[in-house]
Amino acid sequence: MPPVANPLTKVRKRLASCCFGPANFKNLPKDKDKVYDADAHRHFYRNLVPIQREIVPKIDEALDLACERLGLNRDNVHGFVKADPEINAFCRPGIRGNAVIFVNSGMIERLSMEELVYVMGHELGHYIMPLPTLSVPDGHGGHRPASMEDAVVHRKLEISMDRFGLVACRNLEVACSAALKIQSGLGAEHIRNDFTAFANETIKGYVRDFKEYEGEAFSSHPSAYARIRALYHYSQSEDYLELLGQKGGRPHADVDADVEKDLDATLDYFVVKLMEEAVEKFSHAVAALHLEMEGKIELSRHTIERRFKPDAEIVKSLAQDLGSLPPEERTKAASDKFAQLIHLAINRCPYTMTAHLDALLPKLEGTKVHGFASDLAKHFHEGLKAHRGF
Repeated sequence: MPPVANPLTKVRKRLASCCFGPANFKNLPKDKDKVYDADAHRHFYRNLVPIQREIVPKIDEALDLACERLGLNRDNVHGFVKADPEINAFCRPGIRGNAVIFVNSGMIERLSMEELVYVMGHELGHYIMPLPTLSVPDGHGGHRPASMEDAVVHRKLEISMDRFGLVACRNLEVACSAALKIQSGLGAEHIRNDFTAFANETIKGYVRDFKEYEGEAFSSHPSAYARIRALYHYSQSEDYLELLGQKGGRPHADVDADVEKDLDATLDYFVVKLMEEAVEKFSHAVAALHLEMEGKIELSRHTIERRFKPDAEIVKSLAQDLGSLPPEERTKAASDKFAQLIHLAINRCPYTMTAHLDALLPKLEGTKVHGFASDLAKHFHEGLKAHRGF
Protein backbone atom coordinates (compact mmCIF):
# COMPACT_ATOMS: atom_id res chain seq x y z
CA MET A 1 0.00 0.00 0.00
CA PRO A 2 1.49 3.39 -0.97
CA PRO A 3 2.38 5.84 1.84
CA VAL A 4 -0.29 8.35 2.81
CA ALA A 5 -0.11 11.64 4.66
CA ASN A 6 -0.11 11.38 8.44
CA PRO A 7 -3.80 11.85 9.39
CA LEU A 8 -2.92 13.10 12.86
CA THR A 9 -0.55 15.93 11.94
CA LYS A 10 -3.24 18.60 12.23
CA VAL A 11 -4.58 17.11 15.47
CA ARG A 12 -1.12 16.98 17.01
CA LYS A 13 -0.32 20.54 16.03
CA ARG A 14 -3.51 21.76 17.70
CA LEU A 15 -2.96 19.71 20.86
CA ALA A 16 0.81 20.09 21.23
CA SER A 17 0.34 22.30 24.29
CA CYS A 18 -1.07 19.29 26.18
CA CYS A 19 2.37 17.71 26.31
CA PHE A 20 4.17 17.59 29.62
CA GLY A 21 7.82 16.79 30.28
CA PRO A 22 9.73 14.79 27.67
CA ALA A 23 6.60 13.56 25.89
CA ASN A 24 6.43 15.35 22.56
CA PHE A 25 5.42 14.67 18.98
CA LYS A 26 8.92 15.03 17.57
CA ASN A 27 9.82 11.55 18.83
CA LEU A 28 7.09 9.76 16.86
CA PRO A 29 8.21 7.12 14.32
CA LYS A 30 7.73 8.51 10.84
CA ASP A 31 5.57 5.61 9.67
CA LYS A 32 3.55 5.24 12.87
CA ASP A 33 0.25 6.39 11.41
CA LYS A 34 0.38 5.23 7.81
CA VAL A 35 -2.63 3.14 6.87
CA TYR A 36 -1.67 -0.47 7.35
CA ASP A 37 -3.78 -3.57 7.87
CA ALA A 38 -6.93 -1.59 8.57
CA ASP A 39 -8.76 -4.73 9.67
CA ALA A 40 -6.27 -5.73 12.36
CA HIS A 41 -8.92 -5.05 14.98
CA ARG A 42 -11.68 -7.03 13.25
CA HIS A 43 -11.52 -10.08 15.53
CA PHE A 44 -12.50 -7.94 18.54
CA TYR A 45 -15.97 -7.62 17.04
CA ARG A 46 -16.38 -11.38 17.41
CA ASN A 47 -15.46 -11.53 21.09
CA LEU A 48 -16.39 -8.17 22.63
CA VAL A 49 -19.29 -5.72 22.55
CA PRO A 50 -18.56 -2.94 20.04
CA ILE A 51 -19.25 0.62 21.15
CA GLN A 52 -22.14 1.65 18.92
CA ARG A 53 -25.08 3.99 19.56
CA GLU A 54 -27.64 1.22 18.96
CA ILE A 55 -25.97 -1.12 21.47
CA VAL A 56 -24.40 1.02 24.24
CA PRO A 57 -25.69 4.58 23.71
CA LYS A 58 -24.14 6.20 26.79
CA ILE A 59 -20.66 4.88 26.01
CA ASP A 60 -20.93 5.66 22.31
CA GLU A 61 -21.96 9.23 23.08
CA ALA A 62 -18.93 9.61 25.33
CA LEU A 63 -16.58 8.31 22.64
CA ASP A 64 -18.19 10.50 19.97
CA LEU A 65 -17.82 13.58 22.13
CA ALA A 66 -14.19 12.84 22.98
CA CYS A 67 -13.34 12.37 19.29
CA GLU A 68 -15.14 15.58 18.32
CA ARG A 69 -13.40 17.71 20.95
CA LEU A 70 -9.97 16.27 20.23
CA GLY A 71 -10.51 16.66 16.48
CA LEU A 72 -10.32 12.97 15.59
CA ASN A 73 -12.18 11.22 12.80
CA ARG A 74 -14.50 8.75 14.53
CA ASP A 75 -14.29 6.45 11.50
CA ASN A 76 -10.72 5.68 12.59
CA VAL A 77 -11.70 5.07 16.22
CA HIS A 78 -13.04 1.66 17.26
CA GLY A 79 -14.25 1.04 20.78
CA PHE A 80 -15.14 -2.15 22.64
CA VAL A 81 -16.62 -3.05 26.01
CA LYS A 82 -14.75 -5.74 27.90
CA ALA A 83 -16.60 -7.82 30.51
CA ASP A 84 -14.30 -7.15 33.45
CA PRO A 85 -15.21 -5.72 36.90
CA GLU A 86 -11.83 -4.00 37.22
CA ILE A 87 -12.07 -0.23 36.74
CA ASN A 88 -9.83 0.13 33.74
CA ALA A 89 -9.60 1.25 30.12
CA PHE A 90 -6.76 1.10 27.64
CA CYS A 91 -5.78 1.89 24.07
CA ARG A 92 -4.53 -1.02 22.01
CA PRO A 93 -1.01 -0.36 20.72
CA GLY A 94 0.40 -1.57 17.42
CA ILE A 95 -2.64 -1.11 15.15
CA ARG A 96 -1.51 1.61 12.77
CA GLY A 97 -4.00 3.99 11.24
CA ASN A 98 -6.71 3.14 13.77
CA ALA A 99 -7.42 3.85 17.41
CA VAL A 100 -8.76 0.80 19.24
CA ILE A 101 -10.12 1.58 22.71
CA PHE A 102 -11.24 -0.91 25.35
CA VAL A 103 -13.34 0.03 28.37
CA ASN A 104 -14.03 -2.47 31.15
CA SER A 105 -17.61 -2.95 32.27
CA GLY A 106 -16.55 -2.15 35.84
CA MET A 107 -15.58 1.36 34.80
CA ILE A 108 -18.77 1.92 32.83
CA GLU A 109 -20.90 0.86 35.80
CA ARG A 110 -19.31 3.47 38.09
CA LEU A 111 -18.69 6.50 35.87
CA SER A 112 -21.14 8.97 34.44
CA MET A 113 -21.25 9.70 30.71
CA GLU A 114 -19.31 12.94 31.24
CA GLU A 115 -16.67 11.12 33.26
CA LEU A 116 -16.37 8.53 30.52
CA VAL A 117 -15.63 11.35 28.07
CA TYR A 118 -12.62 12.18 30.24
CA VAL A 119 -11.50 8.54 30.20
CA MET A 120 -12.00 8.29 26.43
CA GLY A 121 -9.97 11.45 25.93
CA HIS A 122 -7.16 10.06 28.06
CA GLU A 123 -7.06 6.80 26.12
CA LEU A 124 -7.28 8.55 22.76
CA GLY A 125 -4.25 10.52 23.89
CA HIS A 126 -2.27 7.28 23.68
CA TYR A 127 -3.38 7.00 20.04
CA ILE A 128 -2.58 10.63 19.25
CA MET A 129 0.80 10.45 20.95
CA PRO A 130 1.90 6.79 21.03
CA LEU A 131 5.16 6.98 22.96
CA PRO A 132 5.39 3.75 24.95
CA THR A 133 8.33 3.31 27.28
CA LEU A 134 10.26 0.06 27.52
CA SER A 135 8.71 -2.62 29.71
CA VAL A 136 9.75 -5.95 31.17
CA PRO A 137 7.84 -8.79 32.90
CA ASP A 138 6.96 -7.92 36.49
CA GLY A 139 7.07 -11.50 37.73
CA HIS A 140 3.32 -11.58 38.35
CA GLY A 141 2.05 -12.16 34.83
CA GLY A 142 2.11 -8.49 33.85
CA HIS A 143 4.67 -5.88 32.84
CA ARG A 144 6.32 -2.88 34.42
CA PRO A 145 8.59 -0.12 33.09
CA ALA A 146 12.05 -1.50 32.36
CA SER A 147 13.66 0.75 34.96
CA MET A 148 12.89 3.47 37.45
CA GLU A 149 14.06 5.99 34.86
CA ASP A 150 11.63 4.59 32.30
CA ALA A 151 8.88 4.78 34.93
CA VAL A 152 9.55 8.50 35.49
CA VAL A 153 9.09 9.12 31.75
CA HIS A 154 5.93 7.00 31.71
CA ARG A 155 4.41 8.92 34.63
CA LYS A 156 5.01 12.21 32.86
CA LEU A 157 3.41 10.77 29.73
CA GLU A 158 0.33 9.91 31.80
CA ILE A 159 0.08 13.56 32.91
CA SER A 160 -0.09 14.47 29.22
CA MET A 161 -2.82 11.86 28.69
CA ASP A 162 -4.83 13.33 31.58
CA ARG A 163 -4.63 16.70 29.86
CA PHE A 164 -6.08 15.19 26.70
CA GLY A 165 -8.88 13.84 28.86
CA LEU A 166 -9.57 17.27 30.35
CA VAL A 167 -9.67 18.84 26.89
CA ALA A 168 -12.19 16.18 25.91
CA CYS A 169 -14.55 16.56 28.89
CA ARG A 170 -13.97 20.34 29.37
CA ASN A 171 -14.87 20.19 33.04
CA LEU A 172 -12.29 20.10 35.83
CA GLU A 173 -14.64 18.69 38.46
CA VAL A 174 -15.76 15.90 36.13
CA ALA A 175 -12.16 14.96 35.34
CA CYS A 176 -11.14 14.95 39.02
CA SER A 177 -14.26 13.00 39.96
CA ALA A 178 -13.39 10.34 37.40
CA ALA A 179 -9.84 10.14 38.79
CA LEU A 180 -11.16 9.75 42.34
CA LYS A 181 -13.61 7.01 41.35
CA ILE A 182 -10.89 5.15 39.49
CA GLN A 183 -8.61 5.43 42.53
CA SER A 184 -11.26 4.27 44.99
CA GLY A 185 -13.29 1.85 42.88
CA LEU A 186 -16.45 3.45 44.25
CA GLY A 187 -19.54 4.79 42.54
CA ALA A 188 -21.10 8.22 43.08
CA GLU A 189 -23.37 7.00 45.89
CA HIS A 190 -20.37 6.16 48.08
CA ILE A 191 -17.90 9.00 47.53
CA ARG A 192 -17.89 12.81 47.66
CA ASN A 193 -15.88 15.03 45.39
CA ASP A 194 -14.01 16.81 48.18
CA PHE A 195 -10.67 16.98 46.40
CA THR A 196 -9.04 19.20 49.02
CA ALA A 197 -9.81 16.72 51.80
CA PHE A 198 -8.55 13.88 49.63
CA ALA A 199 -5.29 15.71 48.91
CA ASN A 200 -4.73 16.57 52.58
CA GLU A 201 -5.15 12.95 53.61
CA THR A 202 -3.22 11.38 50.74
CA ILE A 203 -0.08 13.48 51.20
CA LYS A 204 0.30 12.06 54.73
CA GLY A 205 1.48 8.81 53.20
CA TYR A 206 4.75 10.28 51.93
CA VAL A 207 7.73 10.26 54.28
CA ARG A 208 11.32 11.24 53.60
CA ASP A 209 12.87 7.77 53.81
CA PHE A 210 13.47 7.15 50.12
CA LYS A 211 14.21 3.44 50.63
CA GLU A 212 10.53 2.89 51.43
CA TYR A 213 9.66 3.48 47.76
CA GLU A 214 11.67 0.68 46.11
CA GLY A 215 8.58 -1.06 44.73
CA GLU A 216 6.46 2.02 44.02
CA ALA A 217 9.31 3.56 42.03
CA PHE A 218 8.42 1.31 39.07
CA SER A 219 4.82 2.57 38.94
CA SER A 220 3.75 3.59 35.43
CA HIS A 221 1.18 6.11 36.76
CA PRO A 222 1.54 9.09 39.10
CA SER A 223 -0.29 9.16 42.41
CA ALA A 224 -3.92 10.26 42.39
CA TYR A 225 -2.83 13.26 44.48
CA ALA A 226 -0.38 14.44 41.81
CA ARG A 227 -2.79 13.70 38.96
CA ILE A 228 -5.71 15.62 40.44
CA ARG A 229 -3.51 18.60 41.27
CA ALA A 230 -1.98 18.43 37.77
CA LEU A 231 -5.47 18.62 36.28
CA TYR A 232 -6.19 21.70 38.36
CA HIS A 233 -2.93 23.38 37.31
CA TYR A 234 -3.59 22.67 33.64
CA SER A 235 -7.17 23.96 33.88
CA GLN A 236 -5.66 27.33 34.86
CA SER A 237 -3.25 27.43 31.92
CA GLU A 238 -3.35 29.67 28.89
CA ASP A 239 -2.94 26.54 26.75
CA TYR A 240 -6.13 24.93 28.02
CA LEU A 241 -8.18 28.13 27.93
CA GLU A 242 -7.04 28.78 24.35
CA LEU A 243 -8.25 25.31 23.31
CA LEU A 244 -11.62 26.24 24.80
CA GLY A 245 -11.66 29.52 22.86
CA GLN A 246 -10.96 31.64 25.93
CA LYS A 247 -8.22 34.14 26.81
CA GLY A 248 -5.99 34.57 29.83
CA GLY A 249 -4.51 31.86 32.01
CA ARG A 250 -1.07 31.02 33.37
CA PRO A 251 2.02 30.47 31.19
CA HIS A 252 2.83 26.89 30.16
CA ALA A 253 6.22 26.90 31.94
CA ASP A 254 4.72 28.03 35.25
CA VAL A 255 2.03 25.35 35.12
CA ASP A 256 4.52 22.60 34.32
CA ALA A 257 6.79 23.79 37.15
CA ASP A 258 3.92 23.39 39.63
CA VAL A 259 3.20 19.91 38.32
CA GLU A 260 6.87 18.99 38.74
CA LYS A 261 6.71 20.15 42.36
CA ASP A 262 3.74 17.89 43.05
CA LEU A 263 5.42 14.91 41.39
CA ASP A 264 8.50 15.52 43.51
CA ALA A 265 6.37 15.84 46.64
CA THR A 266 4.95 12.37 46.10
CA LEU A 267 7.17 9.85 44.33
CA ASP A 268 9.70 11.28 41.89
CA TYR A 269 11.84 12.93 44.61
CA PHE A 270 12.38 9.55 46.24
CA VAL A 271 13.02 7.84 42.91
CA VAL A 272 15.82 10.28 42.15
CA LYS A 273 17.36 9.41 45.52
CA LEU A 274 17.14 5.68 44.74
CA MET A 275 18.78 6.23 41.34
CA GLU A 276 21.53 8.38 42.81
CA GLU A 277 22.18 5.74 45.47
CA ALA A 278 22.78 3.11 42.78
CA VAL A 279 25.37 5.26 40.99
CA GLU A 280 27.01 6.33 44.26
CA LYS A 281 27.43 2.71 45.39
CA PHE A 282 29.03 1.82 42.06
CA SER A 283 31.25 4.91 42.14
CA HIS A 284 32.45 4.17 45.67
CA ALA A 285 33.19 0.55 44.80
CA VAL A 286 35.28 1.47 41.74
CA ALA A 287 37.21 4.07 43.74
CA ALA A 288 37.79 1.55 46.55
CA LEU A 289 39.13 -1.00 44.08
CA HIS A 290 41.38 1.67 42.61
CA LEU A 291 42.71 2.49 46.09
CA GLU A 292 43.28 -1.17 46.95
CA MET A 293 45.14 -1.79 43.67
CA GLU A 294 47.41 1.26 43.76
CA GLY A 295 47.55 2.21 47.43
CA LYS A 296 46.45 5.75 46.68
CA ILE A 297 44.06 7.57 44.35
CA GLU A 298 42.99 11.00 43.24
CA LEU A 299 39.28 11.18 44.03
CA SER A 300 38.92 13.82 41.33
CA ARG A 301 39.32 11.02 38.78
CA HIS A 302 36.12 9.47 40.16
CA THR A 303 34.15 12.68 40.51
CA ILE A 304 31.49 13.08 37.82
CA GLU A 305 29.75 16.41 38.22
CA ARG A 306 28.88 17.58 41.73
CA ARG A 307 26.29 14.96 42.58
CA PHE A 308 28.63 11.98 42.08
CA LYS A 309 31.64 12.78 44.26
CA PRO A 310 32.95 9.78 46.23
CA ASP A 311 33.28 10.14 49.98
CA ALA A 312 36.90 9.55 51.06
CA GLU A 313 35.97 7.73 54.27
CA ILE A 314 33.57 5.36 52.53
CA VAL A 315 36.15 4.61 49.83
CA LYS A 316 38.82 3.93 52.46
CA SER A 317 36.52 1.62 54.44
CA LEU A 318 35.51 -0.39 51.36
CA ALA A 319 39.14 -0.72 50.28
CA GLN A 320 40.11 -1.98 53.72
CA ASP A 321 37.32 -4.56 53.64
CA LEU A 322 38.50 -5.81 50.26
CA GLY A 323 42.15 -5.79 51.31
CA SER A 324 41.38 -7.84 54.41
CA LEU A 325 40.35 -10.80 52.26
CA PRO A 326 42.87 -13.47 51.23
CA PRO A 327 44.36 -12.60 47.82
CA GLU A 328 42.75 -15.61 46.16
CA GLU A 329 39.27 -14.42 47.27
CA ARG A 330 39.52 -10.75 46.30
CA THR A 331 38.83 -11.12 42.59
CA LYS A 332 35.69 -13.19 43.14
CA ALA A 333 34.47 -10.89 45.92
CA ALA A 334 34.96 -7.82 43.73
CA SER A 335 33.28 -9.50 40.75
CA ASP A 336 30.27 -10.59 42.81
CA LYS A 337 29.92 -7.13 44.31
CA PHE A 338 30.04 -5.38 40.96
CA ALA A 339 27.57 -7.87 39.47
CA GLN A 340 25.09 -6.80 42.16
CA LEU A 341 25.79 -3.12 41.56
CA ILE A 342 25.37 -3.49 37.80
CA HIS A 343 22.05 -5.26 38.31
CA LEU A 344 20.95 -2.45 40.61
CA ALA A 345 21.87 0.23 38.07
CA ILE A 346 20.15 -1.60 35.20
CA ASN A 347 16.91 -1.69 37.16
CA ARG A 348 17.11 1.79 38.59
CA CYS A 349 18.98 4.17 36.32
CA PRO A 350 20.41 2.71 33.07
CA TYR A 351 20.56 6.05 31.24
CA THR A 352 22.28 7.85 34.11
CA MET A 353 24.67 4.93 34.55
CA THR A 354 25.53 4.93 30.84
CA ALA A 355 26.39 8.62 31.00
CA HIS A 356 28.37 8.06 34.21
CA LEU A 357 30.49 5.31 32.64
CA ASP A 358 31.04 7.36 29.49
CA ALA A 359 32.44 10.17 31.63
CA LEU A 360 34.35 7.96 34.08
CA LEU A 361 36.38 5.71 31.76
CA PRO A 362 38.43 8.48 30.09
CA LYS A 363 39.33 9.85 33.53
CA LEU A 364 40.71 6.47 34.60
CA GLU A 365 43.01 6.02 31.61
CA GLY A 366 46.57 5.26 32.71
CA THR A 367 45.49 3.72 36.02
CA LYS A 368 45.57 0.07 37.04
CA VAL A 369 41.80 0.05 37.48
CA HIS A 370 41.01 1.26 33.96
CA GLY A 371 40.95 -2.21 32.39
CA PHE A 372 38.68 -3.59 35.11
CA ALA A 373 36.36 -0.57 34.79
CA SER A 374 36.21 -1.07 31.02
CA ASP A 375 35.17 -4.68 31.56
CA LEU A 376 32.50 -3.49 34.00
CA ALA A 377 31.13 -1.13 31.37
CA LYS A 378 31.00 -4.00 28.88
CA HIS A 379 29.16 -6.23 31.35
CA PHE A 380 26.76 -3.40 32.14
CA HIS A 381 25.80 -2.87 28.49
CA GLU A 382 25.47 -6.63 27.88
CA GLY A 383 23.28 -6.97 30.96
CA LEU A 384 21.17 -4.02 29.89
CA LYS A 385 20.48 -5.56 26.48
CA ALA A 386 19.56 -8.88 28.07
CA HIS A 387 17.26 -7.18 30.58
CA ARG A 388 15.37 -5.39 27.83
CA GLY A 389 15.23 -8.42 25.55
CA PHE A 390 17.24 -6.83 22.75
